[in-house]
Amino acid sequence: MPTSTRGHGRSAVAWWRSRTAAAAGRLLQGRFTGLTIVLLVLLFAANALRPGELREIFVGLGFSVLLGFAIWTVRRRLRILTLVLALPALIGHWTFLLSDSVILRGAAFASVTLFLTFLTLVILSAVLRDQAVTADTIVGAVCAYFLLAVTWGTAYALVALVSPDAFSVSPTLSAAAAWRSARTPFAPLMQYYSFSTITTLGYGDITPLTPGARSLSVLEGLTGQLYLAVLIARLVGMHTANAPRR
Repeated sequence: MPTSTRGHGRSAVAWWRSRTAAAAGRLLQGRFTGLTIVLLVLLFAANALRPGELREIFVGLGFSVLLGFAIWTVRRRLRILTLVLALPALIGHWTFLLSDSVILRGAAFASVTLFLTFLTLVILSAVLRDQAVTADTIVGAVCAYFLLAVTWGTAYALVALVSPDAFSVSPTLSAAAAWRSARTPFAPLMQYYSFSTITTLGYGDITPLTPGARSLSVLEGLTGQLYLAVLIARLVGMHTANAPRR
């Protein structure tokens, strides 16, 4: 191979590596990357670790880090409101681990659900305000989708706490997931049910029985489908509009 050809090949490889490293750097520095990573770790820990104090402590720590990233991610003018909503959720999440009071646990579940709802709306609003499709926009859209499912999961956990017969769980799944011993808003079984519902997967091993549980389930299924349809249309429209500029 001629020397000039090898030189061009090395230059192309070096250019590709530099471009890849720059893109990875921008992605890691994005507004939503840290929040998305922490959210995925939290979900993995809640579902992968065995029921017990270790899982509860790890989930509590993950949720605390999540709140920190949430406060950093939102715009400055919303940080005070985010902090106001985050503190009750954080205090409640750690407090009910020390108490079996249904009232305290219900307040903790409700505060976590309220905070996650607020955070989901803030991130979704930020994604929709972007005028160009970037890697950060895509990560934000994925983060909002995950947050939708997680928020509904905590809402289901609250419903199950208030009304223990709201869901019918197959005996095998209930035993495997230690369903009745769940002491966290991120109850693995309810997160599993939420993600199955928002993706319309539905294995049929969990069934909503009460009107409230059924209504939430239907609303989540519709929201998940509309989210994907509207978001894809939005991203395609933004990409097409910016194509002439590129």
